[in-house]
Amino acid sequence: MPTSIVKGAPGHYQIDEGILAKFNTFIEELQVKNIQIISGKKAWEAVKPYLPKNIVRLEESQLTFVEGHTTLQTVKRLAEKLNLQSADVVIGIGGGTALDITKATAVEAGVKSILIPSIAATCAAWTPLSVFYDEQGAFTHYTEFPLATTLVLVEPAIIAHAPVQYLKAGIGDTLAKYYEAAALITSFYKNEELPVPLKVSQFSAAICRDVLLKDGQAAIESANQKMISPALVRVIEAIIMTGGMVGGFGEKAGRVAGAHSVHNGLTEAKEVKPFLHGELVAYGILVQLALEKKDEELKKLLDYYSVWELPSCLQQLAIDVENQVLLSCIIQKMILPQESIHLMEQEITEDALKDAMLKVEKLNLSKIS
Repeated sequence: MPTSIVKGAPGHYQIDEGILAKFNTFIEELQVKNIQIISGKKAWEAVKPYLPKNIVRLEESQLTFVEGHTTLQTVKRLAEKLNLQSADVVIGIGGGTALDITKATAVEAGVKSILIPSIAATCAAWTPLSVFYDEQGAFTHYTEFPLATTLVLVEPAIIAHAPVQYLKAGIGDTLAKYYEAAALITSFYKNEELPVPLKVSQFSAAICRDVLLKDGQAAIESANQKMISPALVRVIEAIIMTGGMVGGFGEKAGRVAGAHSVHNGLTEAKEVKPFLHGELVAYGILVQLALEKKDEELKKLLDYYSVWELPSCLQQLAIDVENQVLLSCIIQKMILPQESIHLMEQEITEDALKDAMLKVEKLNLSKIS
């Protein structure tokens, strides 16, 4: 009988307009006193107006700004700082990088964590794992943690006022939850009834897909107008909450498959440095569908990508499809032995991946012509 491992949710999650004004109440309930904050600089400026004055006025020594990538060195340095300051809680404010650094630092230092996402680009605020990169920004690995985040607070007004590119990237990253989880289930559970936690994972993945396809454009329009709408809130929750539940309840069968391996390979190219994680994953979905020979689904998504303005071909990622040396380098990283693309049922080779990528290019051209 298979063992079920569920890391389904943070200890407490809440989304509401004005939720951060109640921040001191949450601090009292958690019975913590020595606070440290890890934040991106832009995120801190975006979130400050919503926080109580006593939090905004914390001493400079209690606030650390992070930039660059989530690296093992950064986490070790910050965990040492938390221990030196005798912190009992760390507050992470920002996007995926700041939140991933905060989660890993909290676990390393053995303290509670509070996450306040400033954008909805990934499910980083929800899921108990961090994605690590090297100093140059190339993906190295991800680490799952034994404990979930203590508290997650989402102020939708902050996300509505954030650059819309992040919301679009969140839509791309979260849409992958459905397609990657489906590929993993097909590979792992042939002619078997799924364990109950995996049914929850699959149900969550379907919610992600359905909400994003239905409300994605309306949410983008709301964000363009810097307005909160029911559609925007549903998309935010699909990205942060149900996106996180797919892996939280599905474990290995709800994590990553082909689309994220494509992302990892693309990080080898300097040309993609300006693009966000979710934008690269969005392209990865198309390559995965080409590998699975799901051409009709691929064509359907191309229509949505056109409306959402997500990258759907190598040219839109600033990569020259005729550059065979670069293409080979990217593909070789995609198919490293440890990559999740090998969890799919298809046999993955360099030639198969190249053919899939070229198929995506061809279908894009047919859409344009």
